[in-house]
Amino acid sequence: MPRLRYCFSMFFPLVILLFHLATWLVHGEVANGGHQDLPFLLSFKAYNPNNVTALETWVGPDPCSGSWLGVRCSRGRVAGVFLDDASLVGSVAPLLGLTQIRVLAVRRNSLSGPLPPLDNSTSPRLRHLLASHNNLSGVLKLSLPSLVTLRAEHNGFHGGLQALRVPFLRKLNVSSNKLVGEIPSSLSGFPSSSFGSNIDLCSKPLPRCTHAYNAVEDGTTSNATTGVAQSPSAATNTASGSPSSSSNGRFSKLGMTALVATGIGNAVLIVISLAISVAMFVYMRRKLRPSKDDSKSNAALCFEEEDKIRSGEDKCQKSGALVCFDGGEELRLESLLKASAEVLGKGVSGSTYKAVLEDGIVAAVKRLSALQFPGRSKAFDRHMRLVGRLRHRHVVSLRGYCNSNGERLLVYDYLPNGSLQSLLQGNGGGGRTRSLDWATKKGILFGAAQGLNYIHTFPARPALVHGNVKPSNILLDERGAACVSECGLMRYAASVQQSAPQPPELFLDRAVSSRGGWRGYAAPELTAPGARATQESDVYSFGMVLLAVVTAKGAADGGEEEGEGEETMGMVKIGVLCTAEAPEERPRMAQVLTMMSEFM
Repeated sequence: MPRLRYCFSMFFPLVILLFHLATWLVHGEVANGGHQDLPFLLSFKAYNPNNVTALETWVGPDPCSGSWLGVRCSRGRVAGVFLDDASLVGSVAPLLGLTQIRVLAVRRNSLSGPLPPLDNSTSPRLRHLLASHNNLSGVLKLSLPSLVTLRAEHNGFHGGLQALRVPFLRKLNVSSNKLVGEIPSSLSGFPSSSFGSNIDLCSKPLPRCTHAYNAVEDGTTSNATTGVAQSPSAATNTASGSPSSSSNGRFSKLGMTALVATGIGNAVLIVISLAISVAMFVYMRRKLRPSKDDSKSNAALCFEEEDKIRSGEDKCQKSGALVCFDGGEELRLESLLKASAEVLGKGVSGSTYKAVLEDGIVAAVKRLSALQFPGRSKAFDRHMRLVGRLRHRHVVSLRGYCNSNGERLLVYDYLPNGSLQSLLQGNGGGGRTRSLDWATKKGILFGAAQGLNYIHTFPARPALVHGNVKPSNILLDERGAACVSECGLMRYAASVQQSAPQPPELFLDRAVSSRGGWRGYAAPELTAPGARATQESDVYSFGMVLLAVVTAKGAADGGEEEGEGEETMGMVKIGVLCTAEAPEERPRMAQVLTMMSEFM
């Protein structure tokens, strides 16, 4: 019995120790207290110089803290890395060492070197690998049943595709590489654009391989040459006009007749085939043309990709349901509707939620009000597709939208630090408070001006207009930088109701219109019936936002920073210019940026 008690006393602490060790591993921690994914991320960061903006926030022991730009986590482990257009160099191999990663997006960088061989033992959960427009090389060796998207176009991959074993792949593009050989039958169902600009790649859906015919032709030529060398009697017979010469003449006439007959027969068959094909095409088109009722009811989720290499735009379109843009390839309508949601705010246009999807991706979803946005509008759809192309560090990216069966959802990047409105009211995002010192004010205003100027100068006809510039539509990202949100949305609302916050006391006379009452941040010309927002009215609204921020009380509340008084007056003058009564007297946003840059 004493020996049994001793064994039990030794065994029980061992069980407790193993339990705690398993708990640490589940949460991505190792025995020394560090995060399990941290070495791979820091190894990738080491390839890049310190001036790479995208990796400046990669500091600290926990990449899942929410402050690491481009890193998304699920259950304490890194599940996604989004670093498109980040001027990155070096090898991508360290990021593929993340065993729980599901989405890796590193498009349009300068990454080099080969992709390591990937299988279930290295990347068991990898679903989307987006590495196009880099300098990657080597052979594609992927054996991943989980992979559904592979974008590797415009790189330097060589060799064949025989080592590409991805049975559930739905989207593929390996064009503009140095690939050779036959396309495996498992990949033959993808369109030819998925394999284009690979000179030595062949087989369905590309033209069939011709190396076998070349070999036959080479062999025939070789045999003919050999026959001439080994048959000196043939030359004698030909010169003397022997019976074999006349025999060859008869055969040549018969061959010519057969050749002509064969050509005529082939031409007739081609004409008949074309006629049948045209008839079948017309018949099937009439039979399969959907009616209006069918198009409305057909809201099933499909994920078709339309590749636009020149513009670099990756677009996944749904038949009447969900439309995804660059960076939103992992979105699914079912996942959005089933995601756990937290209300971030409610307004005239609708309600905004923080949605946590099943794969750990966090997004901001805005559900538009049915009263403000009734029915389906083609103009609204065209505008959303245009806004989906906006990509700027001071503009919130639209990743997808749904406009079908009365459901109108907009999916944006989730920015954790709230809005400028919450900052002016004294509380930041996530329950945190942030100081509104002079440097912070300047940085937010300058960032918002950059975002609005990008919208105004974006190549579109007619020119883009925001139409609802106000503090609640200026969000703050992980680094506290300002990002303009909801571009042009309220232009398609049934009725626009302006907000009515109290104006800064110093500019009360400028805030009161001739009709009386505070008009919020809207320009005076928008009070006329049927008036539409313009870029000039955007400048007015930005000027009102600038005045509100400049006159807001800082954290020190009375303590003035060095040079703040002079810069404040300079900013006030810019705000006064922006809020001129006549639209033609207001500066353009490019001019506003130039004036503000003197104080940055």
